[in-house]
Amino acid sequence: MKRILFIVTISIFTQLVMAQNKRALLVGISDYQCVNKYGGWNNIHGKNDIDMLCPTLKKWGASVSCLYDKGATKTGIDKALKVLISQCKTGDIVYLHFSTHGQPFEDESGDEDDGWDESIVPVDAPIEYTKGKYEGENHLIDDELHEYCTRIRKVIGTKGMLYVVIDACHAGKASMGIEDDVIRGTKAGFTRSGKYYRPQKLEKGNYYNIPSSPSLGKVVFIEACRSHQVNKEIVEGGKHFGALSYYINRVLSNHELSKDSKWIGTVKEMMEKDPRLINQNLVMEYSK
Repeated sequence: MKRILFIVTISIFTQLVMAQNKRALLVGISDYQCVNKYGGWNNIHGKNDIDMLCPTLKKWGASVSCLYDKGATKTGIDKALKVLISQCKTGDIVYLHFSTHGQPFEDESGDEDDGWDESIVPVDAPIEYTKGKYEGENHLIDDELHEYCTRIRKVIGTKGMLYVVIDACHAGKASMGIEDDVIRGTKAGFTRSGKYYRPQKLEKGNYYNIPSSPSLGKVVFIEACRSHQVNKEIVEGGKHFGALSYYINRVLSNHELSKDSKWIGTVKEMMEKDPRLINQNLVMEYSK
């Protein structure tokens, strides 16, 4: 009888451990200029974020995949997301991180009140529309990202958790000012019709409509700034980092990545205390 109970206990413990697998996909771009045929993007330091976060997540037992620079094409990101989905299991904790440029993208589906989607800018996504040459196919717009996230949430189920971190901005400027003034984004929207992008100044950033369902895992979107703000990099130890990435790493260095998302509040508090980020507000959005 004791032997049976022991076997059952081990079996239950094994199932619980397996149900708590951690998986991460980190995308960081620093060098846009060397591979962007059509130019327009300034170089940033997204790779520094990923080099910093990777060992931290591995410390908590996460299986981590990373895409850098030339590997962070639209095709490369799509492929990595599909592989991640194929690997996910019920109860997994999944962490997606993008340290890239961000850009408003003219909405064609009619689901955006202001007429603009938000987009992540892969390394092979030019800044401007050019008919017959580049028409936006390499941008990763929020509609696509949500499709991937929904697929992940279906697989991990209600016992799982998905974090999506976007250390980019959608209303900055595609230039560098003083030496340390590096902005991740552009004030120019990607538009086919020539429409002018004018960011809406909102008290809260409602960029994502996050549906809930009894069959979907929970998700939290964490963004570096509101839609009308710029996302400035900060310098620590002589290196540039995305502020959101830097403070996430500080918190997760001492707090295990788990389904308990209270650690995000600590990140928010730390960013609010940083005088360099006085005009930048972290955005958090949770599924209900």
